[in-house]
Amino acid sequence: MSDSTLNDLVREGGPAALPTAGPRGLARRQAMLDAARRLFIEKGFEKTTLTDIIAQSGGSRATLYEHFGDKAGLFRAMMEENSTNILKGLCAAHTGEGVTPETGLTCFGLHLVRELLSERVVSVLRILIAEGARIPDVADSFFRIGPDTAVTRLADYLQGLSDAGVLRIANPRDAAQAFLGMVTGNLIIRHLIMPDRLPPLEELDRYVRQAVALFLNGTKAG
Repeated sequence: MSDSTLNDLVREGGPAALPTAGPRGLARRQAMLDAARRLFIEKGFEKTTLTDIIAQSGGSRATLYEHFGDKAGLFRAMMEENSTNILKGLCAAHTGEGVTPETGLTCFGLHLVRELLSERVVSVLRILIAEGARIPDVADSFFRIGPDTAVTRLADYLQGLSDAGVLRIANPRDAAQAFLGMVTGNLIIRHLIMPDRLPPLEELDRYVRQAVALFLNGTKAG
């Protein structure tokens, strides 16, 4: 897979283009995202109002509408931000000459688990678990923007390795789903239930490397 194709992973899976804005406009946008994240956790998605978000962020209703459209748009922007950060890790892990599948998948796997265990991502998951049934459209968007996009982009990368004869993969999408499941395991659910027991970095490193080794043992060509 070429570097340009890998860079497309971020562009295709990232958020929609932002309205033209300078540093101050982008700072106000981020302040609204941060305020909305805090309020969604404290009050719940349904009970949080745009007035609450504007009051806490110090922005204006016009700015909120310009950047996000509505409250659901704010939440989608959070999910897009998370997805973009994860896809950047996939892109960065596989660029450069001579990067082996083991090195690339290990770099991506470590980046993935660190992102998924970050408070920014966990806060979105907590909101969806608590209120997903009441906001099904937003919950559907989460899977489309997040997990489904990650599977698709990783499958594209694995397809490239298979086409090049490096790996032997009959169904790249199934393989991508299997890899993501192996790397994340029960880390997320454990962190959601026991947030104060975050695994040390050396344990995460060992866990990811073991998952990558198992995955490659089942897919290496020849």
